[in-house]
Amino acid sequence: MSAPPAALALGLALLAWAWWGQPTTRVEPAGPAAVATPAPALTTVETPRPAMPAMAAAAQPAPVDLTGLLAAPEAALRASVHAALAARLDGGRLYARALARRCALLAGLPAPERPPDANDARHQRAVARQAALAAGCGQFANAEWLALVNIAPDEAPAVDPLLAVQQSDHDDAALLQAVFARPDALLLDELGERLLRRRMAGEPTLYFDGQRFDSEADRATASAALRLLPCHFGLACDERDPEVWLACLRGDGCTGSRFDQEAAAAHALAVRVAAALRARELGRFVPPS
Repeated sequence: MSAPPAALALGLALLAWAWWGQPTTRVEPAGPAAVATPAPALTTVETPRPAMPAMAAAAQPAPVDLTGLLAAPEAALRASVHAALAARLDGGRLYARALARRCALLAGLPAPERPPDANDARHQRAVARQAALAAGCGQFANAEWLALVNIAPDEAPAVDPLLAVQQSDHDDAALLQAVFARPDALLLDELGERLLRRRMAGEPTLYFDGQRFDSEADRATASAALRLLPCHFGLACDERDPEVWLACLRGDGCTGSRFDQEAAAAHALAVRVAAALRARELGRFVPPS
């Protein structure tokens, strides 16, 4: 007789318990309910990001102090010239030419008639500057600095805004408007009498503020004032100025600055011209028609 199905299932279960033992699954006794402790909230710190315009400005090279290059040590002439040429779009070509021209001035300096006066400190400093400039010019072949002094026919002045004005044939209002836009110290030094030269009754005449500088004395005063004018716009006109220390070596007098070389009337006129330039007062430069 066969066993009923229920009895057969019970027997198989008992046999499995005896063979494998008690099930390994443990049932933990019930305890107090665990209370979940919330994790402390993390404070989110936002790292400030620089604004895009500031980042772009930081990536751009700092502008070159062109006027400062004229007062740089003479022995560093090659570095100064290269810095000027790197800023050609800002007017550096005009400055490179002015720096290279110092080698031409040095080459044309006559031999001293007597040894430096040991008791004249200014003369001693001028001799030291001469030696430093000789070292600076020695960093160039003669053909190099000559090429910088001379503007080649195929060299486009329009690339350099200051050179374009200096090389232009502008006069009267056109020239003055260009200077008003940027009264650069070296440009003013290069222009010289052109700044005040007007054509009156068919003749070129120096004119400013209702006055014609026709006589020899008046013309000399106007020329001296124009020589001082760049000093009011940042040009180093003290003993660092080649016009000052080269004059000392030529025997024209050892002075401390261009101002020491000119009369009081020229000083006063230079101040008036500088003020008119800054105020862009065209009528003070152009005679009434």
